[in-house]
Amino acid sequence: MGHLDALTIVAKPNLRPVTAEDQKRHKLIIKLQEQLSMVEAELSGKSYKRLKWVTLPNIHGEPERIQRPVRVKQWWMKDRTGNVLFALKYGAKPIHISKDKSAIQVASTAELPAIINTLIRAVDAGELDMQLAEIKNERQFIQKKTTLKLPQKRA
Repeated sequence: MGHLDALTIVAKPNLRPVTAEDQKRHKLIIKLQEQLSMVEAELSGKSYKRLKWVTLPNIHGEPERIQRPVRVKQWWMKDRTGNVLFALKYGAKPIHISKDKSAIQVASTAELPAIINTLIRAVDAGELDMQLAEIKNERQFIQKKTTLKLPQKRA
């Protein structure tokens, strides 16, 4: 009897988003989880840094992979009265949660993790699909720049 016979072998499920709505939800959930990490880091007194891999030439001109910090903007701010406002965004566009209202008011920063977790569950359940579709419809189609071929000089 082989060692593999003792294991339960199953087919690996496809975990990637299938439809366009699933992809939008997935993207927004990732951004919300990042905001959650930022809030938790701020509440614990630490700084949050997201790193990405980039390939740059070293001093010898050879490509070298290094990690660089990425600037991440926080989606919350304090208003004049001391309340915390959390603005939900998709890309650079604010998501209107209800009619012309795109921010959630909270008494303090300590309440933000619960709010963000609620938003993650709402996005996963598809409660904001209509708002995400509206944002997509607002975006205009931007054509890529075509390079103009200039006539070459004849010598």
